[in-house]
Amino acid sequence: MKKIIIIMFIVIIFAISFLWSLDYISHDGEFTKWNHSTAGQEQFKDGSPIYLGYNFTWEGFGNPILEKVEFIKRDGTIVAKDDDEFHIEPYIASTERIGVLDEDTVMKEGLNNDFVNVKDFRINKNFYLVLRVKYVGNDLNNVVNDIESLRFTYKKYGVTQFQNIAFNDGIITGE
Repeated sequence: MKKIIIIMFIVIIFAISFLWSLDYISHDGEFTKWNHSTAGQEQFKDGSPIYLGYNFTWEGFGNPILEKVEFIKRDGTIVAKDDDEFHIEPYIASTERIGVLDEDTVMKEGLNNDFVNVKDFRINKNFYLVLRVKYVGNDLNNVVNDIESLRFTYKKYGVTQFQNIAFNDGIITGE
């Protein structure tokens, strides 16, 4: 009887250790933003979109798959597709050639041919996020509800997770 109890105890310890390790591996890791791009108010005055590029690194186990990128304003609301202030479209680019560029330059140089959709993009380690931003608000001189952070929603080992990344300086500067 003692042998059975000892064997069951060892099996239970191994099972708990296995489950704990699996949970740790599926939740370990984070994204790090290495640069921040902003555009001055004058760049949005003609109403055309501006492209902003950001370097990110994934540090952790596995290769997550991006589901979506959401943008959170200073008031805590998420930028919607029909938002009354911002229209933002995220892309992944394989080259880091966009810092802050207007749409005409992006199209003339063919940089948009390098863009891929964010959804279902598998992250290896480093990636370059490009945002196509169009300000559609009424008052560029009084942008009080700028973007405060972005949220990556991703899957790793079948588990959906998210991480918020601070955008301390927002997207639009007063310069």
